[in-house]
Amino acid sequence: MNKNTTDMTAASYFHDLVIGFYEDEGLVAEIGRTLGFDVEQDVFMAAAFFYPSEKVVCQEDRELLFDAAAKTAMLSERNRNMDSPQIMTCDKGVCVMLVAESKAAMQEVLKKVRETVPAQIQALGLDEHVRVGIGTMESGIRGIENTFRNASEAVRAGEIFKKDRVLLEYMGMEIYSSINQMVISYGSRLTRTVWSSLSDREKKVLSAYYKCKEESSRTAGQLGMTKQQVEESLRQVQRDTGLDVRDTEDNFKLHFIVIARKILEHDERMRRGR
Repeated sequence: MNKNTTDMTAASYFHDLVIGFYEDEGLVAEIGRTLGFDVEQDVFMAAAFFYPSEKVVCQEDRELLFDAAAKTAMLSERNRNMDSPQIMTCDKGVCVMLVAESKAAMQEVLKKVRETVPAQIQALGLDEHVRVGIGTMESGIRGIENTFRNASEAVRAGEIFKKDRVLLEYMGMEIYSSINQMVISYGSRLTRTVWSSLSDREKKVLSAYYKCKEESSRTAGQLGMTKQQVEESLRQVQRDTGLDVRDTEDNFKLHFIVIARKILEHDERMRRGR
């Protein structure tokens, strides 16, 4: 970001902020005022429209998201009053930075986002499952960086934990995002011993068991097994690992290991696709 603001748009302004491309915070505030907002006093909330992580996204793909992103920006009065383009292009899609004069006003904008955005995404008619991450409500330069990062994290966590959901709010996904980051850093070490002790059948049963809310009958139905076969597999898990799904602490450990393996497998697919 430099002093030549002739061609500066809201989109390029926010893009420079979220990637840290600025030096003079006073200049940042000054340019913000010319664009129609107060970077320190107003409230900002990012809405990131992203394709799945494994997709190689080109500009034509991003342009397919412009209409939904533009309509989302118009949900805020402050954004409606901006004259310049507002849609930022990102690696996996596009993002808009919603602006309001207070958190109360932004809460009203968020209500409209919840009511309209899923239908807007569905109306696009795309084959890929586009997800929309909603960041935290923030003020200031660091806040703008935070809300963009949090919107992106919400999408990444949603890919693993809430696969069918379109709208992913960081406030509801924060615990999943934290688990995701921890597992990427330490997951292999945390899970290697127990997971390697299980047969493929036991891994399959254990994964389905937690997906089916720890109900043996539902697990059996999903896997085409009898309830007795499921319960015998769970007993075999105990014999192999010493961890019993009927014990609260052991059950927590096993459930965490299943979640961690899901994250690690997803991360491995992403790395292979790069």
